[in-house]
Amino acid sequence: MGYDNYSTNGSTTESGLTDSSTGTTENPLYECLLAEYLMQYFPRFMLGYSVLIILALGFVVRRKNLCLNCCWGRPGAVQAIDFIDEIGRRWAYGACFVIVTFDVANLFNGDPFWNITIPGDAAWKRKFAWVKVFTKLLDALSICLLYYPLLACIDHRRSIPANILGFTKVVPWIIFYCIYFEACHMSDTVDSGLYLFIYRIPIFVSFLVVGFSYVLDFGINVHRWRQQRGAKVSENATNAVSTENRRYKIKHHFEYGDNVLRRKPTKDVEEGSAVKVKLKQIAKKVEYEKIMGFRYSTRLICCFTICTTVLVWFVVDMIDEIDDLLGQCSEGCESLRSIFSDFEFIGLVCEGLLVVKIIAHFSSAFSALLVFIMLFNTLITYKRRWHQLLRGDHSWNKLGDTIASPTNTLLNGLKYAGFQVAFVIWGWLVLAVFLFVVLMFVSFAFIIPLRDNVRNWLIQKLIDLWPTLVLGIIIIPLVQRLICRFLFLQDKGAVLAVTNRRIYNAASYYFLVLNIIVGLFSCLKRILIPLILGIAFLSRLDQPLIMSGFESKDPGYVAFVSMLLVDLYHNHPLVKAFVELLHQVRSRQALTEQLNGAESVELREKRLRSKRIRNRWLKTITLVNNPSLVLKALEQRLRDERNQLAKEIPQAADSVEEGSNGETESLKKENMEFESMQIARAETKTNGQSELSPHEDFRNSFDSRSTKDTVC
Repeated sequence: MGYDNYSTNGSTTESGLTDSSTGTTENPLYECLLAEYLMQYFPRFMLGYSVLIILALGFVVRRKNLCLNCCWGRPGAVQAIDFIDEIGRRWAYGACFVIVTFDVANLFNGDPFWNITIPGDAAWKRKFAWVKVFTKLLDALSICLLYYPLLACIDHRRSIPANILGFTKVVPWIIFYCIYFEACHMSDTVDSGLYLFIYRIPIFVSFLVVGFSYVLDFGINVHRWRQQRGAKVSENATNAVSTENRRYKIKHHFEYGDNVLRRKPTKDVEEGSAVKVKLKQIAKKVEYEKIMGFRYSTRLICCFTICTTVLVWFVVDMIDEIDDLLGQCSEGCESLRSIFSDFEFIGLVCEGLLVVKIIAHFSSAFSALLVFIMLFNTLITYKRRWHQLLRGDHSWNKLGDTIASPTNTLLNGLKYAGFQVAFVIWGWLVLAVFLFVVLMFVSFAFIIPLRDNVRNWLIQKLIDLWPTLVLGIIIIPLVQRLICRFLFLQDKGAVLAVTNRRIYNAASYYFLVLNIIVGLFSCLKRILIPLILGIAFLSRLDQPLIMSGFESKDPGYVAFVSMLLVDLYHNHPLVKAFVELLHQVRSRQALTEQLNGAESVELREKRLRSKRIRNRWLKTITLVNNPSLVLKALEQRLRDERNQLAKEIPQAADSVEEGSNGETESLKKENMEFESMQIARAETKTNGQSELSPHEDFRNSFDSRSTKDTVC
C-alpha cells in the first residue's frame, strides 16, 4: 500500500537525481525517495522506545493480587485498552487504530516490517518457504508492540506520567511526518498527490489527534492536582469527592436504565393505504432509536474505524491497480490498431477494454458504498438489540441456548472485532467481483449488441421464449391471485374461509399442471435471491446467512451475539448503578468506623440488631412482591434439610455402634422429648381437641386461603 509508489527509471542520469552543474542532490524526487526510505526504518528505531515506555508505565500501575508487599506492589500489568467498561476518549482510540491499520495493511500489501529473507538458492528457498508464516507473525506482533504505548497512555490518562510519556512518543512521529511532507509535496511523481492525501495525511492527522488527547488529559490532571494542593484536601474530603462522583454515576446509570425500561414499544402501523403502511413499516425498521444516555462501546467504535479505513484504502489500491493494468493493455491495443488499421477486431478489443475499466471502477466504488451502508446498519442493529436485552427481550436471538457456556460466549465475543474487519474485506471483494461479472455479462450480451443492432444467440432465445416467460412469471400467478381473492375467499380475501369449494377443487386440479411451469421459474428465484442477499449481506454479522435452525453454524452471527451478551453482563446500567451503591455504602461504613473509633460493644450490637431487623423486613417485602421467589426459597430449604438429614443419619449410626449402652445422650434426649409429646397428645384427646401436625396445619391454612381467593 505503500512504499513502491515512488519508482525511478533505473539510473540516476536518466531520472535526473543529480544536478550536473553543481554536483548536489537537490532534486525533489530524490529528497522524497530518501524520506520514503527513512520512513521504512524509522518505526524500527521507535520500537525500542516503545518497550521503555511500557516498562515505565509498569511502575505507574500497581499490582492487584500477586506479591503486593514486594516493591510497594509495583510494577503492574499495563493494559492497552479496556474493551468492556471503558467508554471515554473513544475518538483518541479510533485515531490510534487508524495508525495501526496502515502498517498492518502494508503487511498484506507485501511490505514487511523486518524484511527477513531466506538465504540460499531457489531450491533451498522453496524448501523453507513455510518460514514466511512466522516472519509475518513476527511483523504483526512488532507492529502491535510499536503502537502499544499510544493506547496504554490513553488508558492511563488520569496519570500525569502517562500523559508525558505518551506525548514524548507522539512528538517524534509528528516531526518526522512534517519533514516527510516538506520533502515530498514538490515531487513530480504521478501518484504522489493521491498517495499523500489517502494514506499519509490521515495518519498525520491521527497523530495530531492522539497528541491533543495527551495534552488535554495533562491539563485536566494538573488542574485537579492544583485544586487539591491549594485547598489542602484531607483524606476525608477526598472520600467525599469520590462519593460525589459515585452519586453522579449512580444517577446517570439509573436515568439511562429508566429511559430504556419506560420506553413504550411502538405500535404496528395499520392506518392508511397499503402502500403507505408498507413504507412506514420499512421506515420503522431503519429508524434510529434515540434514548438519552446511550453510548456505543469502545470496541464497536474502534472496529467501525478500522473497517472504514481499510475499506477506503483497499478501494483506492484496487482502482490504482486496475488503472495500471488496463492502461498498459490500452497502450498495446492502440499501438496494434495503428499498425493493423484494417482489422476491426482490434478496435472492438480496445473498446472492450474501455468498458471493462468503467465497469471495474463502478463495481469497486459501488460495492464499497453498499458495504459502508451495511456497517451503518450494523450500528443501528447493535443499539436496537442492546436495548431489547436491557428490557429482557431475547426473542430476536435465534441461537437460543447453543452458546450458553460462558467459555464459548467469551471466546466468540473476543473474535468479533477481528471477524468484522475480515468479513468487511471479504464482503467488499466478493460483492465487487459479483457486480463486475453481472455488469460485464449484461453489457456484452445485451447492451453492446442492441446498440449495434446485432442479435446474438441469447437475444434471439429471449425473443422466441418471451411468451412463455410472461405467462409463467406474470400472467399465471396474477390470475391465481385474483381468483383466490375474489372467488375462493369470503369478504374479498379479508377472512381465510374458503367458499365455492367445488370450483376451488376443480381449479386446484387444472392449476396443478400450470403451477409446474411457475415452479420452474420459482426454483430459479429460490436460488438467485438467497445468493444475491448472501453476497450483499456478507459483511453484516448482525444477521445470520444460514437457514433457520442452523444459525449456530454461522461464526459471524455467533460472534455478534456473544459480544452483545458479554457487554450485557458487564455494562448493564442498573447492575452498574447497584455496584456503585454497594461501593458507596462500603465507603460510608468505613468512614463511619474511622470517625467513631473505638465503639462500645453494646452500641455495635444494637446497631447490628436494628440492621438485621431492617434487612428481614426488606426481605419480607421482596418475597411478598415476588411470589415465585417463595417457591424457590422453599425448594432450597427442603433441599438443604434433605442434605442435612443425609449427613446426620450416618453419624447417628456410628454413635450407636460406638456407644456401650447403644444410646448416646442425644438419643436419650430425643426419647424424653417423644414421651413428653405422647403425654401432651393424650391430654389433648381427653379434652376433645383435634391434633394437627405442622404439615397438616400448613395444608389447611393454604386450603382455606385458596378457598377465600376463589370466593373473591
